[in-house]
Amino acid sequence: MSARGASLFVRGARSFASVAGAAHERSTPAFLDVRIVDGRIEAVGPNLERGELELLDADGLCVIPGLVDVHVHFRDPGLEHVEGWDHGSAGALHGGVTSVVEVQNNAPLTTTRALLEERIEHVRRRSRVDFGCLANLVEASLPELAAMAPLTPAFKCFLGGSTGVGGQADEGKLRELFQAAARAGRMIVAHCEDETTLQRDKARLVDSDPHATVAVHHLARSSEAELRSIETAIELARESGALLHVFHVSSQVGADAVARARRSGQWVRASTAPHFLLLSNEDAPRLGNLLKVNPSVKTPGDALGLCAALSDGAVDAIGTDHAPHPLEFKQRAYAKAPSGMPSVDLLWPLTFELVRRGWLDAECALASVTWRAAESVRLLRKGRLARGFDGDLVLFDPDERRTVRGAALPSRSKWSAYEGLELHGWPRLVVRRGEIAWRNGAPTSLAGGRPLELEPPQPARVG
Repeated sequence: MSARGASLFVRGARSFASVAGAAHERSTPAFLDVRIVDGRIEAVGPNLERGELELLDADGLCVIPGLVDVHVHFRDPGLEHVEGWDHGSAGALHGGVTSVVEVQNNAPLTTTRALLEERIEHVRRRSRVDFGCLANLVEASLPELAAMAPLTPAFKCFLGGSTGVGGQADEGKLRELFQAAARAGRMIVAHCEDETTLQRDKARLVDSDPHATVAVHHLARSSEAELRSIETAIELARESGALLHVFHVSSQVGADAVARARRSGQWVRASTAPHFLLLSNEDAPRLGNLLKVNPSVKTPGDALGLCAALSDGAVDAIGTDHAPHPLEFKQRAYAKAPSGMPSVDLLWPLTFELVRRGWLDAECALASVTWRAAESVRLLRKGRLARGFDGDLVLFDPDERRTVRGAALPSRSKWSAYEGLELHGWPRLVVRRGEIAWRNGAPTSLAGGRPLELEPPQPARVG
């Protein structure tokens, strides 16, 4: 195996277009071969020459690119006992994910180049998937942003407080953070909830009611809070010249704000999450605190609006915001239960479910977890079955059905908000840069992931 990856010839895989009835299926052969040399795709098409390459017979399984999850929390270093890269990256492969962008929202935050280098080496020894480590955009990191920029896909900014990190309500300080990120030449990925609005509604709906439940969570962390914060972030990015990616958009009005900025010509990207598409506040009685996430899961109308935003390109990607917590923590009283849910283990089956329900067309659904996801955070060589891209593949049977059992998933949390749901398309084999990384329901190696290839920083001129 070369330093870049392994060589492999995948024979006789079904194209996803032919299986899912995608719009371009007539121009796509029903069966494909994939030729991977030294970790990169050399050719894709019917009846390719194998040469001396190792053979993997797909036996008619469907092939798609390895998925890119633009937003996960593996809590490592610092809280390895909650998840860790060992379990987290195994879960990623289980869900068809070969690349992740990870957010450190527990101590130690990544605020210096030395800490970032330490973290990258820590992850390299443990991850089974390729990875990018986001640096934190906080006041303490300002002197180090330019030094960190070549090593990170983006800087993470919490406009609203969430698990492990407080929100920033001072617009003057936010402006300083955005301008510094623009000068360093890396995009900002933002948790957009207006901190002042959050504090007001928490006092009104949660602090004043000792019997409050998750049924009020979508009101305590409202669409209004998201919209105000997204509009603030868009304006600050416009002023500073910063590139902006709004993470986990949860409301239709939030997606509409992103769409308006994009129509004006501003570089803004956005992602949502499976729980905002497949669940709603109406699931609160059934799920209890398992539904508690930040931003909150909102109404069925918001879920449909987000699907429409993915379809028309206002929202680019579906990232899981995989945020595991022990079940006993989630079973605390609502006000004390942590926010977040695991789902990287299920990303492809959940995405395929959106196609099966008719909520997303096949091309859009696949793009939202592959090439559009990669491009939304400016990753190179990820997300396409095309010459020159990394040899990351997922092979699955679209007709295979399994029922979600959280206890059987790789995540340490051992619970799922999708418990009992029957899903299709569970990955059978996952190939990472030409090497089989997942087979027969288990990872095939202890590590092997590498830092993602990034575009060079592009500093903006800030007046």
